[in-house]
Amino acid sequence: MEEGYLERNLIKSRWRPKIPKAVPKYLDKPEQARINLHADQLSIRDRAIFEYLLSSGCRRCELVTLNVTDVDLKNRTAWVTGKGQKKRQVHFSPLCALYLQKYLETHPPHEQALFLNRFGKRLKGRSIYYLTAKLGRQAKLGSNLGPHRLRHTFATNLLAKGAELDFISDELGHSNLSTTRIYARLPAEQIVSLYKKFMG
Repeated sequence: MEEGYLERNLIKSRWRPKIPKAVPKYLDKPEQARINLHADQLSIRDRAIFEYLLSSGCRRCELVTLNVTDVDLKNRTAWVTGKGQKKRQVHFSPLCALYLQKYLETHPPHEQALFLNRFGKRLKGRSIYYLTAKLGRQAKLGSNLGPHRLRHTFATNLLAKGAELDFISDELGHSNLSTTRIYARLPAEQIVSLYKKFMG
């Protein structure tokens, strides 16, 4: 353009290179085994929290806003409030249901919040970070363990078992399927390896 060959600049003024999203960090089977070993030493409340995060794929904010009436132990489902105040139903494991049932046996009947702190008030989000980070340190993971890594592990486990992206998207509460497609970027040979790990 400066030399007179072009009349206008063909490059956008705010052009930026598109950086590919990183593959989600998740726990592999050996790491999950180490985490579970240390999780067995937690209080019944913390054990229920960990198992709920791992088996439901919920976000941290969705967990702390849970009320007792949101949970259906018989059907192993819970109604959570996600991004944009959208309600959705999630599922959790039979083991999680057992921990929740035991935890609720000592839960104050007048308190609507499901997970309470030591003062009997609704648990805060930072307490969830503290719980998962402590577990990660005890299990000697190479990197920090946060609630979102458990969410990625949940999604990766479903993918390894052959679940469709549409189903995984619904379980995670993604409003756009393209958000879930990040899990499809896992190499095919890695998916086969994951399937063998998780399915035996």
